[in-house]
Amino acid sequence: MNNRVWVLLGLFYLLMLLFVGRLWYLQVVLYDQYATRSQGNYLRTETTLAPRGRILDRNGQVIATNRLAVDLIYAGGEVRFKERILALAGLEALPRVERQPVELMVNVPEALVPTLAELTAIEPNLRLQERMERVYPNPIAGPVIGYTALPNQEQLKAGYDPEELVGVAGLEAALEPYLRGQKGLVLAEVNARGQRLRYQELRAPQAGSDVYLTLDLALQRVAEQALREGVEDINRIRLRNGLPLARQAKGAIVALDPQSGEVLAMATAPAFDPNLFGRRPRPNEQIRELFSDPDRPTLNRAVNAYPPGSTYKLVTSSLALEGGYVSAGTTYRCSPYIVFGGIRRNWARYDMGPMTVKEAIAQSCNTWYYQLAMQDPIGMVDRLHKRALELGVGRPTGLEIGEQVGIVPTLQWKRQNIPRDPRWWPGETLSIAIGQGYNKATPVQIARMLATIAQEGRQPELHLVRRIGPQLVQRPVVQVPGRHWKTLQEGLRLTVTWGTARHVLGSFPVATAGKTGTAQNEAQTPGLEHAWYMGYGPVDPTDPRPPLVVVAFFENGGEGSGVALPAVRKVMAAYWKVGQEFATR
Repeated sequence: MNNRVWVLLGLFYLLMLLFVGRLWYLQVVLYDQYATRSQGNYLRTETTLAPRGRILDRNGQVIATNRLAVDLIYAGGEVRFKERILALAGLEALPRVERQPVELMVNVPEALVPTLAELTAIEPNLRLQERMERVYPNPIAGPVIGYTALPNQEQLKAGYDPEELVGVAGLEAALEPYLRGQKGLVLAEVNARGQRLRYQELRAPQAGSDVYLTLDLALQRVAEQALREGVEDINRIRLRNGLPLARQAKGAIVALDPQSGEVLAMATAPAFDPNLFGRRPRPNEQIRELFSDPDRPTLNRAVNAYPPGSTYKLVTSSLALEGGYVSAGTTYRCSPYIVFGGIRRNWARYDMGPMTVKEAIAQSCNTWYYQLAMQDPIGMVDRLHKRALELGVGRPTGLEIGEQVGIVPTLQWKRQNIPRDPRWWPGETLSIAIGQGYNKATPVQIARMLATIAQEGRQPELHLVRRIGPQLVQRPVVQVPGRHWKTLQEGLRLTVTWGTARHVLGSFPVATAGKTGTAQNEAQTPGLEHAWYMGYGPVDPTDPRPPLVVVAFFENGGEGSGVALPAVRKVMAAYWKVGQEFATR
């Protein structure tokens, strides 16, 4: 019996010796190794998101900026002060947590942050999480300014942080390289719950650059309001034609400084509030409705291409003069119709007599341009294309945002794009000469064309960005060849004093010039034509007011003189501050 006791004691002491030896080995021999591993359990590197650059108008009014938002995050499990937490969050019960923590309360009101911070300090399953939120205190049309969202998988692979905002559309996307800041880096000490206890900043975050736009926020609002109010003029025309009423206007207004090419207003309708995409939780149902709306409120119609109608007659008039088809004194009879190729092409109810190119511009006489095109129906096609490109139609304007190029057809273009009927028919030249047929142009291209004519060939590149941080943005200006700018200008001025714009702008206190346009489209229904007006001023060289070009376009608006022309008048009245009576009359 005594021997067994001694054996057990020996085994016991042997185990104790082994245990002490193991402790000595781990704590002394392997100290450095485990000390480093232990330190790694509570020290980690973290990124610090940089504020996104602001977007401001030309006068420094903030259009887009950031705000610090705080969310209450629940990791699952028991909560000590459950009833009080639920009351503060406005909930009846805690949600079920599967894998990832959930947002118990989004955008915690500032007044509640101190209380929740105190409560979460002793709640292991709750924490407050800060994030940056993009807000638009002075929002402009969503298709123009765009919006931000969290990064997709490709952007995450490219180095974006999961909580970093990325520009998705419009100016937010176009200016992403400048607006995006540089993330910071910190070495953080955290507790078992992952909460940061102390940290050391390794690299400070660098905010994105502030971007000053060329837009004038006040004029932008006037343009957007003019688009919305245009539905009244559209429905007046539709009632006259027995058509269903429109619930809202669809169109665009572009206003710019013709000397610098700075876009002062770019409005599009219908539109959306970009704040919709910055909300947490995201209103997915509203966003789905937005993208499925048949009126396409996400489309920036200012940079979308449409049949230009009679605004394109300035391209044809310029080619006619510069190409030697006519002189300033050449006349064609403005007859009610023309028969060409066995087809009767109607225009007016009565014969308006002989007209020069200036009078044809002013009265927008289709048959005058038909007779011009009949001189050289095949050879004129490619020459019209060349002149259109020179005037700025059918090619990008230089804007920072994406824009459609449009269509200015050539003989080769038809062979490549209309394989079922590749031959160019002479009658097609009559159509493109008045801005119909295959022609398509964007409102910004029409604005640049008018600026080129108003400046006697001096053509600026259009731009929406005036300054990035302290750096001013300068764009090139080219000189378009031509000798007959004055004749075109006189025709545009005659439009206002005698022609199709007289009833609206004839008594306007600032001398302006312009051109109406009514373009047939796929609808092929009277009253559903696209409505255009392009105007500029002052045309009096002694007038000290700043120069302005405005183009208004209404999709299926009906008549250019009845819908687009009044909208342009409102923008001009606001810009030159000539009185409310001239904006609404």
